[in-house]
Amino acid sequence: MINSKSLCFKSFIAKIDEVLSKVHSKTISGGPLQMNDEEWNNARDRLMSIKVGGTNMATYPINFQMADHLILSEVGSRDKPEKIHIDEYFAKMKGNN
Repeated sequence: MINSKSLCFKSFIAKIDEVLSKVHSKTISGGPLQMNDEEWNNARDRLMSIKVGGTNMATYPINFQMADHLILSEVGSRDKPEKIHIDEYFAKMKGNN
């Protein structure tokens, strides 16, 4: 539930949610999705292209690292995450990777 009344913020969150909800946990070949897989790269690019504001006031707040973090957090937080996603996510959260 979002408490903010900002339409700009709600739109931004909805666009992020749309991208993340479409990321698969596995590749076409059946292995766990990993950084630099084509689908990961495409999702990262879509996240980084999300802008906030209109034509004259637009900014692109999601950088490369944040996009990777959001994707990893998404696939590592699913009901049945791949072990590699859980391990990698917690390593990054602890600062080990």
